[in-house]
Amino acid sequence: MKILNLKRNKLYLEDNKVIDVSPDIICKMDLSRKKELSIEEYKRVVYLAALSKSYFLLSRRDYTSKELEKKLLIKFQEKDIIKKVIAEIEGKGYIDDFSYAKSFIEKSRDGRKKIEYDLRLRGVKPEIIKEAFNDSCENEVFKIKKLLSKISGKPHDKKINFLLRKGFDYESVKEALTGEE
Repeated sequence: MKILNLKRNKLYLEDNKVIDVSPDIICKMDLSRKKELSIEEYKRVVYLAALSKSYFLLSRRDYTSKELEKKLLIKFQEKDIIKKVIAEIEGKGYIDDFSYAKSFIEKSRDGRKKIEYDLRLRGVKPEIIKEAFNDSCENEVFKIKKLLSKISGKPHDKKINFLLRKGFDYESVKEALTGEE
């Protein structure tokens, strides 16, 4: 694969491919002197760049493995290499969907249904979500009562609708509202 240009941290290759490379990768792969990359060298550069990018992204916030994979695929478009990067990062413990789900459950003010939906959108498997809920000690009725203190002046039916939109199930809402009337 022919190297068209190397400016700062961008490696321009034929077929309109652009790879963000760190100075470390440039030095390690001796990219400043090369005019062409073999397939193996290209894959190595993409691997190192994807690994570097994933560390950068994970330093900013937590990601599920699916979220990180999507983000890296947009940037690098090499699915097999991205899979290796994700596997390495999971092996080192930087990505853990169970811990992510547990943390998400504890931080969320929403009900179980909405939390499950949001976690599924983020790529967390249903069995991991279920396990995280079993491990979490959050009580839905307690969450509902906390939310009710914020909407205390509203009519009864508006409170119910609000809580149902938040993802709480009807039985928990009824239980929390019984002592309020």
